[in-house]
Amino acid sequence: MTTADAPGRRSSLAATLLRLVWIADDAADSDDVRLRKRVGVTAGFVTIIAPLSLPLQAGNTTLSWLLALALSGWAIGNLAVLRATRRYSRFVGALLGSGIVFVPAASFLGGGLTGPSSGLSWAFLLPAYAILAVGPRRATAWFAIYLGMIILMIIIDPTARASSPASPYEVELFGTVENGVVPLVIVFVLLRYTDVRRLAAEARADELLTNAIPASIAARLRHGERRIAEAYPETSIVFADIVGSTSWAHDTPPAQVVDVLDELFTSFDACADRFGLEKIKTIGDAYMAVAGAPEARPDHASAAVGMARAMLGEIERIRATIGVPIAVRIGVASGPVVGGVIGRRRLLFDLWGDTVNLASRMESSGIAGRIQVAGSTRALLPPNAFRFEPREVEAKGLGRLTAFVLDEEG
Repeated sequence: MTTADAPGRRSSLAATLLRLVWIADDAADSDDVRLRKRVGVTAGFVTIIAPLSLPLQAGNTTLSWLLALALSGWAIGNLAVLRATRRYSRFVGALLGSGIVFVPAASFLGGGLTGPSSGLSWAFLLPAYAILAVGPRRATAWFAIYLGMIILMIIIDPTARASSPASPYEVELFGTVENGVVPLVIVFVLLRYTDVRRLAAEARADELLTNAIPASIAARLRHGERRIAEAYPETSIVFADIVGSTSWAHDTPPAQVVDVLDELFTSFDACADRFGLEKIKTIGDAYMAVAGAPEARPDHASAAVGMARAMLGEIERIRATIGVPIAVRIGVASGPVVGGVIGRRRLLFDLWGDTVNLASRMESSGIAGRIQVAGSTRALLPPNAFRFEPREVEAKGLGRLTAFVLDEEG
């Protein structure tokens, strides 16, 4: 084999080892189940090798060789049956069951609990392995079995010591180190694996939670609050709705529709981040955001109008680059709202109140490609910062109102 061939051979060997570890995988498995299976299968392969040190510690007797080779053969057969049947629960039960027999027997042949092949640490691997292989609930029974094995080894220890010849110091030292250190290293690896998995799961959960609801609300939920409802006295609500999307979507492949909406709403999210607004939700092709909740800010009206103008710019950019014949109609209103988390599944932070309804009406009665604000918003904006055109609108449920359309040059 040449030096150039070495990386390819190593890659091929790694791929083969991975295929062996993955023999219990099923396409329907969740990530957690798949990883549990891979840990279990890896333990099965380790069980082929681990017993082969017993003869050295037990005086190289025929019985010690028979026991060691029997467990190795059992492990090979157990893996072969798993590969043929994919019955993982049967595989785990057989693997754990073999430990119940082998650990006390090996301890007995090695001179008992104080001999070089003491099974105290190896016995603990049964409940530790069971936690990862079958889950913590089912592992409790295996912890009880572990305690029973210790009691059994204590009972047979006098007989084991009397029937076992004294071992050379080197053998005792090797056995003490191997049977003390190796199981503890395995337990450490299992604990580290468990904690890494826990931290990764928490990070994924936090990411999903903070993507669904505001970060400050997510933090309160993580700290145990069950019901969150707050009054926010000074806010500005932004409603945006895509105009012309229905006819365009009807004549456009669904994948392209989703791609365009994803790019558009992602750009709206960037606008919200840029101006410090909180995205509340999307409903179909409508988008809602708020300034001033859940974190208060005195310039909420200016921030909301600033975001609205940036959204119009994004629409123009997408329309120019992709050639999609759509526009957006945006409404803004300011005032008090009530906000809170609703539901127990698919949590949602939402807002309610007359201000929300007014912002929605500003959007629905507005003009495509323009921003229409309520009088409550216009009154909060800095003087001469923007130019508006007043217009009378009929707002559903609110009657006739004077709204203000932002001047395109303002």
